[in-house]
Amino acid sequence: MNARYADPQEYRLAMRRTAASVAVITTSHDGRIHGMTATAMTSVSIDPPTLLVVIKRTTRTHPFIRKSRRFAVNVLAQGQEEIAQRFAAGVEDQFEGVPHEIHSAEVPLIAGTAASFICVAADAFDVATHTIFIGEVEAAHYSALAPLLYHDGRYRTLSM
Repeated sequence: MNARYADPQEYRLAMRRTAASVAVITTSHDGRIHGMTATAMTSVSIDPPTLLVVIKRTTRTHPFIRKSRRFAVNVLAQGQEEIAQRFAAGVEDQFEGVPHEIHSAEVPLIAGTAASFICVAADAFDVATHTIFIGEVEAAHYSALAPLLYHDGRYRTLSM
């Protein structure tokens, strides 16, 4: 362990105390669609609308985003845990049985989500094992559905 950094296990346990929306980051390149489950996404700016996603460089989705420079952030709704698990599991045909459409920007949008953002990757920064993609938001959609959350290693829902 490097004395400059927190103990990785302590860091992991502390980060599990945070709650985050569960999203599936989708993209396409050369006619192939791909996606992955992520919780590392956040708004950067309202004007212009910009967000960021953090993608591990060893994922299958990373090179698709790197090449196409386009992605969508599909914020899953409560009840879409199976979709989150499917895209986290690395199954071969990820979209099989998952209701979706291909947006005119050529990125897949998953049906029934709480929100979605269609982005162009304006910039990318490699940090440690991940890449931070800065997405300029070309379109945003939302529903009245509550988002699916992830906290302490489990999917959670909002209680109101």
